[in-house]
Amino acid sequence: MLNEMKVSQIAGYILYKEDKQTMSILKLMKLLYFVDRLSLEKYGEPVSFDNMVAMPHGMVLSNTLNLSNGTIKSLGYWDKWISDKENHNISLNQDVKNIDEFDELSIADIELVDDVYSKYGQYDGFDLTDMHHNNNICPEWGDPKGSSFDVSYKDILIAMGKDENAIKVSLKRIEESKSLLQLFH
Repeated sequence: MLNEMKVSQIAGYILYKEDKQTMSILKLMKLLYFVDRLSLEKYGEPVSFDNMVAMPHGMVLSNTLNLSNGTIKSLGYWDKWISDKENHNISLNQDVKNIDEFDELSIADIELVDDVYSKYGQYDGFDLTDMHHNNNICPEWGDPKGSSFDVSYKDILIAMGKDENAIKVSLKRIEESKSLLQLFH
């Protein structure tokens, strides 16, 4: 179950870090995936709880991409933080004065975004696509041959080299967190 409130503020924070607070949807989607992937690696669960899919241009958070394309209706959080797509670019939809306005993000969430942005923020969407295709960076990606396919959290954890016990603990934690999310949405 997608945590739209959290992923919207993470996307907003990424855009806040960008000089013009605008970037290509391709770049944003790649960075959002890297944030979720890093969270899985460090904390054993994603921040978005979105469905992950392999697509021709790399890994994507499926429902987040659908929110950005307008193919699923926002609960209001995405629209509050992110502008409509124009010429394949999206922008921050608020005049943010300081980081405290991202009130749904924990210190750990901010650190995840900061880590990902410092490592990948200087690249454009196509460079990031190439990185998603790199088996050393995203070994979980496979060529969907023009289509897409789901990639489970378990598949990603295996690709990261996590041991069986760590995977079991992570998957249990993810299911518990998803259950809590459903109670509040």
